[in-house]
Amino acid sequence: MLRRPVATGEPPSPIAPPSGCRFRTCCPRADQRCAAEMSELREVAPGQLAACHHPLT
Repeated sequence: MLRRPVATGEPPSPIAPPSGCRFRTCCPRADQRCAAEMSELREVAPGQLAACHHPLT
């Protein structure tokens, strides 16, 4: 069974979103790449899309 990481930290501000990935402030998998650049939406499994540098697979 795949265990999903639990979001921690602060949710992103809709008024002043952070740089890079908007959810990096509450993502346990976030790193420097997430702070520097947005990820592109891509298919990570058949019929499953994600815009994440570190999608769960």
